[in-house]
Amino acid sequence: MCHTAYRASIALAEEKGRFPFYEHDKYLQGPFVRSLPDDIQAGVAKCGIRNSHLMAIAPTGTISLLAGNISSGLEPIFAASYRRKVLSEDGTPEEFALTDYALALWRRINHSMTGAPDGFVTTSELPMHAHLDMQAALQPFVDNSISKTINVPQDYPFSEFREIYELAYDKRLKGCTTFRPNPVTGTILSEEAGGAEAPHCCVLEREPD
Repeated sequence: MCHTAYRASIALAEEKGRFPFYEHDKYLQGPFVRSLPDDIQAGVAKCGIRNSHLMAIAPTGTISLLAGNISSGLEPIFAASYRRKVLSEDGTPEEFALTDYALALWRRINHSMTGAPDGFVTTSELPMHAHLDMQAALQPFVDNSISKTINVPQDYPFSEFREIYELAYDKRLKGCTTFRPNPVTGTILSEEAGGAEAPHCCVLEREPD
């Protein structure tokens, strides 16, 4: 995906020109560009490139709902099931019970209303370094940033909290976000409320803002 995007952008540069702030020598010396296949580097050297950045992993938790709750992108599964509010056609909020798409499919195939396969792991069951390992596996192919949030419990020790950012730096990640529940912002998602009562910037109650 990454390499196809770069080859397409080189072709566009040849047809329409380079992006306005393109600096030939500096761009070719960039660590990310130097990690690309030889033919891409040669194409950039010859034609330049149309887009300054081409790859990003955006936050997809809400977007995935439009496609049937199929994926939250880079993020692990928060919970098997939860509840979430969305706006109905007339603008009033409506609450829906959501079940992870893969889990729902597994239950349907196995004719079961409950249970989960052995490999089904939620956010709370993962060690913190596993979040960073997943992001690090994708970062070499992403020239922009990766939306990633690590949920930590409220009583998480500060020394271990600090270690998250130190590990992110060591793994050469371009960004790392953590969320720790607190009395001011509350919780973003919970298995009980599913985000319906989450007092943060993206809930329906804050939409007029």
